[in-house]
Amino acid sequence: MTREPVRPNGAAELAHLAQVARRQPYVAWRDAEGRLQVHDLSPRAPATIGRVAGTVTFPDQGEVSREHAEVTMRRYADPPAACVYLLDANSRHGTEHRAIELRDGIARNPGPWQAAPRVRPVQLGAGEHDVRLAGERWILIGGVPLDEGSTSDRATVAQPTARQREVLVELCRPFFAAPGTVVAPPSNAQIGQGLQPPISAERVSDLMSEMYRLYELHGTHLQNRLDLVALAQRHLVDAGDYE
Repeated sequence: MTREPVRPNGAAELAHLAQVARRQPYVAWRDAEGRLQVHDLSPRAPATIGRVAGTVTFPDQGEVSREHAEVTMRRYADPPAACVYLLDANSRHGTEHRAIELRDGIARNPGPWQAAPRVRPVQLGAGEHDVRLAGERWILIGGVPLDEGSTSDRATVAQPTARQREVLVELCRPFFAAPGTVVAPPSNAQIGQGLQPPISAERVSDLMSEMYRLYELHGTHLQNRLDLVALAQRHLVDAGDYE
């Protein structure tokens, strides 16, 4: 398992990471046998990290939490940008990140270590980033493009967790399916059944309550759902989520 920074080893790995970075942002790590693994990030393919089944797993009994951190990506239209976010999932021993310049497989000019937040994900700057989990496991986030609109109003809107965003996509599905018409938001049971794998209506209710608190929605049950749909359509979900 990766107990040191993730770096390309040899020309083949170097070329592979460079090729992926030209296409889209990625998360890279080494598995138990030391093989380089790469996950292509997209709005529909976040990277979940921890000791249980996820995108990046460290199953040995170290200090990494069961659900430790997650890396998400969003595409925005105004101004156009692909943005990458890092969130600590309330881990016991924390998540740190630092910007680096990765040239020919060598990290140069590393920035200071910063703690990843646990409520509002941090947007990562252009280039590459080391991520250290519980001070002992490492991943590499690379290919992050420059966001020329990082000072726009989207920077003030908290990004949901990967699971919360899945619920948002299902919540907004009827509104994207029939734009301009009056539709009712789906029930918690309908949202839960629309996910893969399905989750219970009770779990959907918990996730919805988390988002009401995150976005400071204090109206009636229906008004909160409609306000959350409106917020998601403006800042968090787009037609590309239903392709």
